[in-house]
Parts: sequence; C-alpha cells; structure tokens
Amino acid sequence: MRIFISYSNPDLSIVRILANQISIWGEVFFWNQSNIPSEVAWEQIYNWIDNSDIVIVLITGNTVVRAMSVGQEVGRAKAMNKIIIPMVQNHINPSEMGFLSGITYQPIEVSNPRPAIARIVKLVENYHNDQVKNINSLALLLIGVAFLIFLSGNGK
Repeated sequence: MRIFISYSNPDLSIVRILANQISIWGEVFFWNQSNIPSEVAWEQIYNWIDNSDIVIVLITGNTVVRAMSVGQEVGRAKAMNKIIIPMVQNHINPSEMGFLSGITYQPIEVSNPRPAIARIVKLVENYHNDQVKNINSLALLLIGVAFLIFLSGNGK
C-alpha cells in the first residue's frame, strides 16, 4: 500500500510522527522525506498522489495561510478518486477547508497530536487488512477458475 501525506512545512514534526506510525502498513511519501533532487517538483508530487492508495491531508493554521500547494494536492487526489483522510486542527473553520469541505475529518490538537494520529493509524491498518482480504479472495477465485479449466481440459 502507498500513502501520500499533504501538509504545510511548519507541521513537519507532526508529519514525521504520523509517517513513522503508518509506515508499517505501506510506503509513505511526503515532500521533505521523498523528494528527489533534479526531478520536477510537481511531477514527483503528482506521481506520488496518482500511485497512492490513501492521501492524508493535514490542515492546520499553517496550511490555511499557505493553502495553494495543499489545495493543488487535494484537487489532484480528488480528480484521481483517491481515498482522502483529512486531519484538521480543532480551531479551523470548515469553510476554510476548500476541496475538503463536506468530507468527514479527524480533528487534531497540534499540541498533542498522538490521539488523532492513533485513530488515523487504525484507519490505515483497517484499509490495509481489507486490501489483503480482497487480494486473498481474488486469488482463491482465480485458483478455482484455473482448477475448473484444468478439469474441463482433462475430460476431453
């Protein structure tokens, strides 16, 4: 599973805690950790979003002040029909959430982010487990089909 985190740079300490916690469930991409010098910035970011299963968006007062980049990332994630999990600082007015308006979000207290991060980790874990179940079901179905084809070929 691949996970992209959108955020404002002053919130990097929260992002690092979150990334560390969810990295057991998949590859985590965010600008300060994943960027490749010499590559075009927006091409890298859009590639991470396009190839992600989940996009987590951290919205704090820092994000609202510098919303253009995060807004572009959220717009791309919506256009690509990605699962978007917003984490929104308690005092942010829902009208300031832009593209995320109307999406249920996880409140986060920036001075104590661990409870919100724990809830997001659980959501990512559940999504991962659902993906594994779907893959296992598909594998069993394919084995069954292959077996039926094998049996029908042996009856000739």
